[in-house]
Amino acid sequence: MSEPQAPNNWQQPNQYQSTQPTQPAFQQPTAFQQPTALQQPGQQYGSPQMPAAADSGSLGWAVLGFFIPLVGLILFLVWKDTKPLSAKKAGIGALVSVIVGAVCTVIGIAIFIGLLYQAAPNF
Repeated sequence: MSEPQAPNNWQQPNQYQSTQPTQPAFQQPTAFQQPTALQQPGQQYGSPQMPAAADSGSLGWAVLGFFIPLVGLILFLVWKDTKPLSAKKAGIGALVSVIVGAVCTVIGIAIFIGLLYQAAPNF
């Protein structure tokens, strides 16, 4: 006995059948094309626009620059064009820290020398 056979032209429907996606038709800019209303002059096509950085000039940057002068100097150099108020605070904090450190060093050396002369007056 033979089993019934399905007709040759019968196929199971493919529920996952996909069609080829098509690209939308956009005009690509040429090298000499004028910027559109959405583009700023000098802006490259498709470049991301960064939001304007908030420049608060907080006292916290001065405190950070005072206690860690190297970080204050680096922040000043990095932010001097983009965040001038915050850069100024960080730079001032670092500068004040270096000046206070130098003054304390000079005073410490003067006290040390004074104590040496006081402890050994006959030398």
